[in-house]
Amino acid sequence: FIAGVAMLADKHLVVAAVGQMGVDRPPLLLLGFIRVTTGAAIVLVHNVWSRGFWPLVITLTGWAILVRGVMVLFVPPDVMASIIAASHVVDFYYLYAAIPLVLGAYLGLRGFSATATPGERG
Repeated sequence: FIAGVAMLADKHLVVAAVGQMGVDRPPLLLLGFIRVTTGAAIVLVHNVWSRGFWPLVITLTGWAILVRGVMVLFVPPDVMASIIAASHVVDFYYLYAAIPLVLGAYLGLRGFSATATPGERG
């Protein structure tokens, strides 16, 4: 949610940063390491493919982050630059900002309003 708000707050900075990602390899590697770590943590702790819609959303989000992180680490920089260019960040910017905004709001709402079932209490 916070990432979506930050994207809406400073469009020019985010567009410039995304444009530099395919050109500047060290920040891209750092992003890949962060994504792999985050995605692997979610997948290892919460790899739930049943029990309702919102646990499935968390699992799919973890796998998506992990796959994108691995892709960033192993795809050559020129291919990554062409993928970034093909994504038309400037044209679809508000759609790209809406994804973490809506997903973060949904997961935050579900997470902060969840109650433990009798079997899950410690």
